[in-house]
Amino acid sequence: MNSNKQNSSNLSREQIHHYSSTRDEQVKHEIEKQALENDFDADALEGWNELSAAGYSMKKLDTKFSKNYATLLWSIALIIPVIIIGVFLTYQASEKPLQSKIEKEQVNSSIKVEETDLIIPTEIEAFVELPKKEQIAIKTIIKDFNEQKNESNETNSQSNNQVDIDRLPISQIEPTDTKTTTIAKESAFGKEIYLHDMKLLDYRAYRSKPAIETKQMILTGTPANIGETTTIEETTEWKNVDIPYIEYIDKTMEIFSKGNNKKALARFQIILDTYPDDVNANFYAGLCYYNLKEFSSAISSFATCNDTKFINFNEEAEWYTAKSYLANGQKAEAKTLFTQIANSNGYYASQAKKIVSSF
Repeated sequence: MNSNKQNSSNLSREQIHHYSSTRDEQVKHEIEKQALENDFDADALEGWNELSAAGYSMKKLDTKFSKNYATLLWSIALIIPVIIIGVFLTYQASEKPLQSKIEKEQVNSSIKVEETDLIIPTEIEAFVELPKKEQIAIKTIIKDFNEQKNESNETNSQSNNQVDIDRLPISQIEPTDTKTTTIAKESAFGKEIYLHDMKLLDYRAYRSKPAIETKQMILTGTPANIGETTTIEETTEWKNVDIPYIEYIDKTMEIFSKGNNKKALARFQIILDTYPDDVNANFYAGLCYYNLKEFSSAISSFATCNDTKFINFNEEAEWYTAKSYLANGQKAEAKTLFTQIANSNGYYASQAKKIVSSF
């Protein structure tokens, strides 16, 4: 075929059908002549002549195509609803338990808010924090506790390997005078626990059902996406509640570990309202006071800590008392206490010697 022929089709469907049905040679000749002007028309006319010879006609092809096409459409029309129904039922089966659970949780949702979560006493709120670089850092406290614990474990291990030596019985000595004698206060190391990597005395071993009385507000309600209307119920009054000591101190230590000295101090004071001699609250309240530039209050808290029957924090309290003296400008008291610490064999002895040498 000539490559220069036109590319656009000239023959119509009616012309091709007329070509196969007419007996007029002149009409056929005209259609053939027109087909020669386009490659596609020429091929189409030639192909149709072969189909016509085999008994095909436009009408037969249309009928066959229409039947196949209609069958395909009906198949699709039947399959699509089945697929949609299957997907919907599967979704409903998986979603219903989850939705039911969510709705149940949302309807029964409640938020417990403690007073210290929202309100800090005015006195504490007025305190001004030391610059961060001058504060007693949490990482320093944790480091000291870990090193002390490791030293204690090593000492205990060595003691367990020593051979016990029989001791001679001690003779009872009668007093030589009738003067009143001062009886030393009973003291001992108590059972310890660690919360947020910081040491605490475990008062569960020494108190019957220890709890802290505090104020709490409970907010409950139904969210807006449940039901047609929103119903929010809330208690607008603070109620006195008892919270287990270990639960309360754990949350307090978490707050302290994040450097929130004011909020932590407010909670330590609540503990001291119930247990004034609580060694945990006194020691960590002292650290809060120090970081809030309230050095006199820090000294007082550390002194109370040292005055309890448990000596778990005595060494630390003595060290931070000396630092509080120094920060408060009481250099004479600080030097005396640092010298005392330096002459001991305690954990802070080497640090105290460096400070004494700088006076």
